[in-house]
Amino acid sequence: MLIIPGQPGKEVCESRNQISRRDLLRVGGSGMMGMGLGSMLQLQEAAANNNEGGGPGWSKAKSVILIFLQGGPSHIHLWDPKENVPDNVRSVFNPISTKLPGVQFTELLPNLA
Repeated sequence: MLIIPGQPGKEVCESRNQISRRDLLRVGGSGMMGMGLGSMLQLQEAAANNNEGGGPGWSKAKSVILIFLQGGPSHIHLWDPKENVPDNVRSVFNPISTKLPGVQFTELLPNLA
């Protein structure tokens, strides 16, 4: 809430009517938001009118599957089993074939293969 110190006909410079740091930051933040609001709304309108879906080279996917495994195994141990690499990079799990030719997962993901 914006607080304007003082009252009509009274002294504005009294110590009890001074602007606090919190009030100053509140007014400054509101001003910055107001200055950027027009540009933000203009960009949103332009994006809504653009039917390309992200520009050239972008597909028009309807959904995305994100698998977030915090503390889980590395992608090398799940999705990217390379056979012709040094032992310190190669996964300790055996690769299994998928329905797609040339694509392999590790044995940890048999239901996805």
